[in-house]
Amino acid sequence: MSSVSRTVARALRELAAERPLMLWINGDCMTPLLDSGAEIQVIHRPFYWPGDAVVVHAADGRLLAHRLLGCYPRARRLQWLTQADRAGWPDAAVSADRIIGRVCGGRCAGRLVRVPLADRLRALGRLLRFFFIHTSKRYR
Repeated sequence: MSSVSRTVARALRELAAERPLMLWINGDCMTPLLDSGAEIQVIHRPFYWPGDAVVVHAADGRLLAHRLLGCYPRARRLQWLTQADRAGWPDAAVSADRIIGRVCGGRCAGRLVRVPLADRLRALGRLLRFFFIHTSKRYR
């Protein structure tokens, strides 16, 4: 997905809170569940679960459609971690106001809309791996 300003990302999030928002994918980091060129529907929710496919506004301005791993508290705010299915490491954590919404339909695998328990557990496992590696580096 392309780079957008924080103002545009906020407007997209507000639109997605009213009705499903159509976005187009550019990239293959979530294949085979989400192909480059696919049109997806995104809807904003007050809370997301590990394993959900979400669209986030990254710090560099790109919109990323990646899998949500979970969240953790930092400086009295929750930080959310996402990771592409084909990536080896999570993206930089984002605050909740950078989440545009979750994939709720479009030309994507049904497993992105109705996330099976195995995918949710895999996301939690990736989150635990991140915490283990991150905290073990701190104590070396």
